Amino acid sequence: MKSFLVGYVSSSIKHETSNGQIHHPEFTQDYDIQYTIRDYLSVIRFLETTASVEDVTSRSLVNGMIASSRQATGVKIVGINPDEEAKVTELNSLVHEGTYFEGTSSNPVLIGNKLAEKLKVNVGSKVVLTFQDADGTITAGRFRVVGTLKATSPTISETTAFTLKTDLNRLLNIGDNIHEIAYTTLPETDDEELAKILKAKFPDDQVESWKELSPVLVFMEQWMASILKMLIVIIMSALAFGIVNTMLMAVLERVRELGMLMALGMKRVKVFFMIMLETIYLSTVGGPLGLLIGYATVSYFGTSGIDLTDYSEGLEAIGYESILYPVLQPMDYLQIVVGVVLTAFLASIYPAWKAIKLRPIDALHTI
Repeated sequence: MKSFLVGYVSSSIKHETSNGQIHHPEFTQDYDIQYTIRDYLSVIRFLETTASVEDVTSRSLVNGMIASSRQATGVKIVGINPDEEAKVTELNSLVHEGTYFEGTSSNPVLIGNKLAEKLKVNVGSKVVLTFQDADGTITAGRFRVVGTLKATSPTISETTAFTLKTDLNRLLNIGDNIHEIAYTTLPETDDEELAKILKAKFPDDQVESWKELSPVLVFMEQWMASILKMLIVIIMSALAFGIVNTMLMAVLERVRELGMLMALGMKRVKVFFMIMLETIYLSTVGGPLGLLIGYATVSYFGTSGIDLTDYSEGLEAIGYESILYPVLQPMDYLQIVVGVVLTAFLASIYPAWKAIKLRPIDALHTI
């Protein structure tokens, strides 16, 4: 389940929000194209020289209509630099049919496969993008579909059209200006802390980390974390019942032995701790073996992946990838070890208590 969550969040960050974005403070309210980023070159230069930032891309954005000869629908039109975008969002990896702006003529456009189905167009078909330019004039441009994208994100597959930033800016009449800067960070970077640094450096711009850009992802992360905790409690409870059952059987089979030990002068507190230690030893033998098997399994499938293509249609409908890559952090293994030992300790109390309640004289007469 954690793998589903990690895969979903990672995919959303990689292909949609990136680790953070920068806009004009007024732009995100109604996507008015007049609100471009002030002195965007300084922002980009600062990001490129920041050690924790991996890649940066700039975009121009506008909401408009896309129409084929048979259908029309609303879309978000994104003007990109193909090379920069490939590094930040790996958009090129989502190409399902056609090419990724390779050797194309003027006005190429990439659209999602579901949007292509809705418009009833194929690679090579022509579509018309209509929107308002910077002067408020309705303008339109004819574009050729050079490729379709297949993604689990409905935003990409159904409601977004990607074109060259130079082509879109020319039609928008905004020169070289941009509306959005997106950046990715190195794995161990604190995205929230980096966003605070950027906000202090560029107070006139709106800087948002992926958590601010997509509260839904944060909610899902918290929701899934709660479910995982519940599952761990259930598993540990089952483990506790198993330990109690095993140790009670061990106590009942050794009634004469325990009675003899107490009759010879062994204190009840020592009998109590003897049973507890036996339980903990049992767990410490089985625990590492289970961790070793689990680590080997996660390591193997974490690289090769678990193929769920038979269920790809259903998984993609809810935004999940059809290849699942299990993942566990070192802290997860530590929590498992602590949880198993603590559960074994608590579960051993009842069998140990039953053992010290035995009367030596009765225990010695037990068959």
